[in-house]
Amino acid sequence: MEITDSYVFQADSDIVNNFYENDPNYIIEYNDLNNRDYCIIYFSSNDLYYPNSDIAFTESVKNKNRFEWYKNRIDYGHKHIFIRDIKKQWYLAGINVNLDNPIKLLEFLRHETKGYKVILVGSSAGGFIATIFGQQLSAERIYSFNGQFEIRTLLEKPKASTVDPILFRKKNDPEIMPYYDTLNFITNPGSIYYFHSSKCLWDIEQYNHLRGLKINKISFKTGNHGIPFLKSNLPVVLNLSKEELKGLVGKNMHPLFFSLKMVGLAKTIEGAKTIVQFALNKLYIRYIQKWKRI
Repeated sequence: MEITDSYVFQADSDIVNNFYENDPNYIIEYNDLNNRDYCIIYFSSNDLYYPNSDIAFTESVKNKNRFEWYKNRIDYGHKHIFIRDIKKQWYLAGINVNLDNPIKLLEFLRHETKGYKVILVGSSAGGFIATIFGQQLSAERIYSFNGQFEIRTLLEKPKASTVDPILFRKKNDPEIMPYYDTLNFITNPGSIYYFHSSKCLWDIEQYNHLRGLKINKISFKTGNHGIPFLKSNLPVVLNLSKEELKGLVGKNMHPLFFSLKMVGLAKTIEGAKTIVQFALNKLYIRYIQKWKRI
């Protein structure tokens, strides 16, 4: 492929586009031990691979076939659908060559969830699309971990066309334009459980976008975007009852104390070690990338 000034890895590279054309970028699995009641849909975020490079993409997507949430499931689900956007553009280009926009992806999910009660899960970009699709699928519950509520203001950022190319390229597409703002779709705010970082400027701005709506906000005293607490807490949090979730709504908690309450000391320490290992893995990928350039 000839690289031009407008070339952006996650949108234009051969390796990403080959996966987009030849891989479904979703997995469907069943747990036949559970009644055929619930279908759970899990959306990966833009942190699916990092940085935006051949090495990172190969390691996360090609070699590991990574789908976020794969190891963190809602236990009572009968059908589990894991979805990833390998172009990392808030699902504006869908997930593959056949489901190449959010409208087609929604119809696919509508078909796959027929006859089920539906719950959707996602963080950041995954939480953004979970909110939109959850409203259209009449979801019983939507878990959004610092999911965005609008992405049009990203077009105003410096170098928007190279940072978020598909977001920029589709900005005037009349079919896709509504998908830049969750307010175009939210009709049942009470179904949204929004886990919010109260010290992250972007997440504060995003919440203010729909502050007048009565969503269920659960806040944490952290500046970390994405999951606002230790990921070792996720198996417990995802499986809280509706009453237990309601008991957290309106609170602003410290992630450490929250973790001790949810999973105890041992798993809190284990979760902290996982964060360190994840950071080291990212540094390793960056180091290998720089080494290959020498």
